[in-house]
Amino acid sequence: MQKCGRMKKVWLIIFLLLAVAVLSCGCTTPVSTGNTVQGSGTVVYIDLEGGFFGIVADNGERYLPLNLPPGFQKDDIRVVFDGVIREDMFTIQQWGIPLDLTTIHMEA
Repeated sequence: MQKCGRMKKVWLIIFLLLAVAVLSCGCTTPVSTGNTVQGSGTVVYIDLEGGFFGIVADNGERYLPLNLPPGFQKDDIRVVFDGVIREDMFTIQQWGIPLDLTTIHMEA
């Protein structure tokens, strides 16, 4: 009788390990969902959560650039940008829409 109980535990552990493995594979979502944005706006420094830079677009939308180059990390500069919205993540900043920049340059 003890063998049967032990076998059930072994199978339960195997099942749980397989379930975790399958669920882990489901968490590797693509980097982008295909939602691209283009616009112009102002880089702003936000003094929250240790400080970070965001972009306030001319239409009022707030973007949190995940890969803002150091040369653009200046408060109150005007930029033109393209990027891909990251709908698959949340940030500790809880400000703006996470955005992977594909291009950025100073507004002419």
